[in-house]
Amino acid sequence: MIDSRAMSRPLRFLVGVDFSPPSRRALAAARSLAERSGALLTIAHVRPFSDIRAAVALERGDLLKIGGRTMTSRIREIYEQRLAALAHEGETTLLLTGAPDVALGRQAKRGFDLLVLGRRGGGLRSVLPGSNALRTMAGSRVPVLIVPSGG
Repeated sequence: MIDSRAMSRPLRFLVGVDFSPPSRRALAAARSLAERSGALLTIAHVRPFSDIRAAVALERGDLLKIGGRTMTSRIREIYEQRLAALAHEGETTLLLTGAPDVALGRQAKRGFDLLVLGRRGGGLRSVLPGSNALRTMAGSRVPVLIVPSGG
């Protein structure tokens, strides 16, 4: 039976990005699907919980010297700017914290209809999703679309 409440609202897609080429391809695929289905698109990035790890991931050793709340604030600002640069008009962004599979799975069950992720790797890895994608799929309560890396 089709839930009539779901039919009265537009579909909502959540796209997990890590700013890599595979996640950008996933975003492009999600946009294409959203355009055809009239879905709303939200772009999410999961940053490390630790500010130190986040600064290292951003390759911003200068932030480590700042420390404290200023470092936390600056890291958030950098990630939010990177997300905003990816977003098109009408798309929303989310900055999440923690383990990607847990954070994306938790967010996806908050009213999203589809979670879209990119897949990295070649060889056997081109057939199977990576460990983050597998863990996210295993824990997701919504359908997950894995977009191939393209090479």
